[in-house]
Formats: sequence, structure tokens, C-alpha cells
Amino acid sequence: MPYLARFLPSTHGLHFANAWPRGAPGFVADVAPVGRLRFGDAGNGLCGGMAFTASDLYLAKRRPPADTTPPGEDHPLFRYISNRLMDSFDIPLGILKYYSWANTPDADTGIPPIVWRGIASRTILDQLPKIAREIDAGRPANLGLVTVRSLDPSALGQCHQVVAYGYSKRARIATVRVYDPNLPDRDDVTIKLDTSHPSEETTISSTVDCRPLRGFFVSSYSRRDPAAIAGPRWR
Repeated sequence: MPYLARFLPSTHGLHFANAWPRGAPGFVADVAPVGRLRFGDAGNGLCGGMAFTASDLYLAKRRPPADTTPPGEDHPLFRYISNRLMDSFDIPLGILKYYSWANTPDADTGIPPIVWRGIASRTILDQLPKIAREIDAGRPANLGLVTVRSLDPSALGQCHQVVAYGYSKRARIATVRVYDPNLPDRDDVTIKLDTSHPSEETTISSTVDCRPLRGFFVSSYSRRDPAAIAGPRWR
């Protein structure tokens, strides 16, 4: 199985769970002359910010902070994670992508040559090769996990974000190893799926701590310098 060099969630993931107090803001910004503004609810999770932070740290060759409990809203690490959460949404395109996938059938539909590709074929034919290219190039692949089928935009909050750092394929079964912000220090979290019939509904077997997966895609990620919150360098 190809892996990112030396990446393991137990060494390069954040060492606390994506479990924040209900009512704490998900995003805090100092806006002059208004002052400090608070948005959202961290109790809904900051998985995207944690995933992007882990990728930033790995690419900067920096260890994660030693914190084993989620930091408070005035802590620099919280501010960094909340900012990266907003980046992970890639507004508006990222939100539109989640919404589009949430309203795409599991299997292909239509009659050739007019076929609406389902989530299975998009995941298997488009996204698995993207994950492999990122990891082969030495970069983490940040993934958006689609868990719902709904016209209600608020249902997108039930989707999840993780970091892929290894992959393999044996016969028809593809396996992706991931860092899950909900499961800190766990090196055994995987996503598995049968790739033999991409045009059909495909069951995804996952040990990620979220609702059952319908599909997943590589998120739009741009690295940021994490020096202000990072631990020591690694070589």
C-alpha cells in the first residue's frame, strides 16, 4: 500500500477529538470597528478545520501541538482550526459540490448516450485516481465524505471531512487509510469499496466515525503555514 512518508494519525493528526462544547462559536473573527464576532456552533464539529490543519502540519514537516483536549475559543490553535474550517468549505463552490453530490443518485441513471453519473462512478472513476495521485506526489488528500441524500442544505452538516494518507487495491477492493478527526490517534481507520461495478449502487465499508458513506471526493485544498501553532520539526 502506498503511504505518505512517515504519516500516521497517531503522530501527525491532532491528539484530541472533534468534540467541542455546544454553544461555543465555530468561527471567531475580530472585525474593526465592530469588534469580535462569533459565528456558528463548534458543537456541530470542526472536522474540516482539523483535517486541513493536519495537512498543513505534515507539509510543513511540523509535529502537531501536544494538546489532548480541544482548545478554548481564545486559544491560537482554536482560531487556526476555525479559520481552516472556513477554508475547507471553499465557499461557494465547495458547498455547491456537497449539495450536488447529496442530490445525485447512487447509481448511474438515464439511457446512453445521455447518462447522469451516480455517486458510485464519480467516486470510483474520478476520485480514487485523484487520491492516488496526491499521495504518490507526497501530499495528503483531504476528502469530503457525503453521507446524506437531501434537498435540505442544512443536512450537509451531517457530512464529514478526513485526510487520506494511504491507499491500495487488491482485486476489485480499494482501501483508503484516513485520519479521522473524530478518532484521534487511531491508525486503523479505513474506507473500503468494491470498484468492479462503478455504474451501480456501491456499498462503502468504513470505520470512520460518521453516518454511512454514499461517496467521497478530494476537497479543494491550499496549504497554509502553521508555524504559529505547530510543534517541533520532524525530518
